[in-house]
Amino acid sequence: MSVDLGAYFNQFLQNISLGEPQISRMNSAAEAISRFLVQQYGVPSANVFVQGSYANNTVVEPVDGGEYDIDLVAVCVGPNVSSDKALDELETAFRSTALFSDRVTRKQPCVRLEYAHDHVGSFHVDVVPVRWSGQATPPLEAPRREDGWHGTAPAEYTQWCRNQGPLYIRTVMAMKRWRDEQQPVRNAVKSIVLQVLVSQYMPQTGDDASRMAETFKVLHSDLSRLRVPPVVPNPVLPSENLAKRWTAESFNNFVVELKEAVEWATTIQNTTDIMEAADACRELLGNDFPVLSPKDVRLELLDYSHAQTPAQMGWLEAYDSRYQISIKAVVQRGKRGQTRRPLLHDGELLLQGHNLHFKADLVAPNHVDVWWQVANTGGHARSVNELRGEIFKGKNLQGKLIAEDENWESTAYTGSHLIRSLLVRENRVLAVSPWFQVNIYAKGQPFRR
Repeated sequence: MSVDLGAYFNQFLQNISLGEPQISRMNSAAEAISRFLVQQYGVPSANVFVQGSYANNTVVEPVDGGEYDIDLVAVCVGPNVSSDKALDELETAFRSTALFSDRVTRKQPCVRLEYAHDHVGSFHVDVVPVRWSGQATPPLEAPRREDGWHGTAPAEYTQWCRNQGPLYIRTVMAMKRWRDEQQPVRNAVKSIVLQVLVSQYMPQTGDDASRMAETFKVLHSDLSRLRVPPVVPNPVLPSENLAKRWTAESFNNFVVELKEAVEWATTIQNTTDIMEAADACRELLGNDFPVLSPKDVRLELLDYSHAQTPAQMGWLEAYDSRYQISIKAVVQRGKRGQTRRPLLHDGELLLQGHNLHFKADLVAPNHVDVWWQVANTGGHARSVNELRGEIFKGKNLQGKLIAEDENWESTAYTGSHLIRSLLVRENRVLAVSPWFQVNIYAKGQPFRR
């Protein structure tokens, strides 16, 4: 690695770790459900235990109001009970008590109990009724509606995950956040499949960025040779193919997303610029990955008196409170533009080369024309004669006119720059939005006045 991202990854992993009050909420729900199941089925407390990412120490906070959960296994089913009956009896038991009756949702492999949303996202508990298999491997059997019983070893898988060590845990957490941030990846591969693939391809490298980058590269190198999903054996139950339900279409979509991830990973490994490296990590892992702030690079909003005035357009400023306008912005993410994230006024520091989409929100009792204005500031833009200040109609990135309440821009010059929109009717400016400040850093171009 050309730059050291160790502190950035430590902060990132802290940012995505599920904390309080969610952990206490999960523990409280699991304890209440476990007590109920022990009493309902008359089984030892050891027969009800946690499985999944929470037990495996790989749980991450959900993205954008998504879901977080905890999975419970209850060894409570007799040997001659069908899979459907086992799930139906568990569902009936939960519906019979006021404590859980309003929370029950039927699922194919489990019964789900849904809890109220909080500021992190929605929360649920999945409960799987299992039975002893009568053999050493697999020790248990789990039901699936209309599909019978299937061997499972949840406690053994949890122990296997923990045995992989802290580097594996850190890499899985990062890769799970990549999966959650990139919507096509989320739909293309199951979390457990991704976790096992990571164990097969992850190098034992201490540096988080290098380890993640190499995992992406080797994964793509091997999987891109295939047209159908590989067999992914359960590491504690080799007879089970975890990729059994992985369709060829989803697999190939996963390979496409890996290819883009490799491009960002290559940037991370090769750049000597800490901002470029952190920005590439953010493209992969989302806004929880820290980047430098405008203050860190000493950006300032400088003089923009060069901006064109309405009078220079031949317009009269005649503001009317019935007319209002404001603008919102998003940053287009991904080399194919498949993901966008909101951009706040005077917010994060953006690297050059990002595409920004601005949208005007307006209130107007009569027809008006929407105009846009950009005012660049700072020594970088001045040095290349790009101190823009003109008033213009909205355009796309190719410079062609589009819907007048929209406008696209690309980030290019180090500095704090401004954009606003104006409502004009019959050569009168009826409303102007506040200036929206965009902070930009161009590689190799420190801020200068």
